[in-house]
Amino acid sequence: MTDVRVLVVDDSPTVRHHLVGLVNEMPGLTVIGEAEDGKAAVEQAAALQPDVISMDIEMPHVDGLEATRRIMQHCPTPIVIVTGLMNDQINLSFRAVEAGALAVVPKPPARHAPSFRDQQRQLANTLAAMAGVRVIRRWNNGTGALTTPVLPAGRLELVAIGASAGGPSALNRLLSKFPAEFGLPILIVQHIPPEFTAGLVHWLDDTSALRVQVANQGDILRPGTVYLAPGDAHLTVARQGRALTVELVHEKYFSRYQPSVDRLFYSVAETCGMAAAGIILTGMGSDGVDGLLAMRHAGAVTFAQDQASSAVFGMPAAAIERGAATHVLSLDRMYQALLEMVAV
Repeated sequence: MTDVRVLVVDDSPTVRHHLVGLVNEMPGLTVIGEAEDGKAAVEQAAALQPDVISMDIEMPHVDGLEATRRIMQHCPTPIVIVTGLMNDQINLSFRAVEAGALAVVPKPPARHAPSFRDQQRQLANTLAAMAGVRVIRRWNNGTGALTTPVLPAGRLELVAIGASAGGPSALNRLLSKFPAEFGLPILIVQHIPPEFTAGLVHWLDDTSALRVQVANQGDILRPGTVYLAPGDAHLTVARQGRALTVELVHEKYFSRYQPSVDRLFYSVAETCGMAAAGIILTGMGSDGVDGLLAMRHAGAVTFAQDQASSAVFGMPAAAIERGAATHVLSLDRMYQALLEMVAV
């Protein structure tokens, strides 16, 4: 197999040199070009046709957001936003995800930093994984028949969602459709670097009529509110009297992910049984598949995102193969199905 061909975009010559060096060090990756700003990035994306682009976000003249928009319009290419951790940079980064970028990762620190190797691997693994994604400029609404189970009014208590690669864009697409008065709480585990959790919450809260927040220990789950797992704990559900509450688990779990989609789904299956809906969205790997199957066995309604609307079909495909999903739907059809099951 040939190496993944990477275009590195950053306005700082020092940072660009640093990124080029660490990418070239990783097996299976080769830098084929460098760009000093967004304008050059658009030109080189068309000329070099890289497999994936490492895109800085804050640049003079044409920033990473505008460059992403132009590339997705003229020569769609998988884009990974590689950015600093300032609030304005994180905000621009998620707007770039909305424009078509697939992932956001922090810029690796200097080589002497303790976290350098971990963040180098994180960047390399993300670039390699995103290089294989078929970029979709427009979401496919799906053509299959929509079948929605007939549920007694008011039976559902919550919606639980798991997502990984490509998830922020899918979550934005899905949540932005719901009205503020949606009658259920929504709990989400999204695999994302912990540094970007607050930025993702802020972005989703801005683009959705729902209230979006980081889940806190003991939160009482309320309708029309979205609870996103923090980056350092598993998000689970507990029952106190008639109320459902957030229970954060800091101990390591058998999953290599923290937070783990499986851990959320298992807790929902145990606590809510058939009174829940579980959803697996786009992502790599199989986190959430066993938990979604447990939810289905408990009588819950379970969904997997279809291939046409998934940026990465790994997690949904694994759920479908295991028989964990009762319905395979596009994001638009999923939204319609949930609305039909809930009195709004």
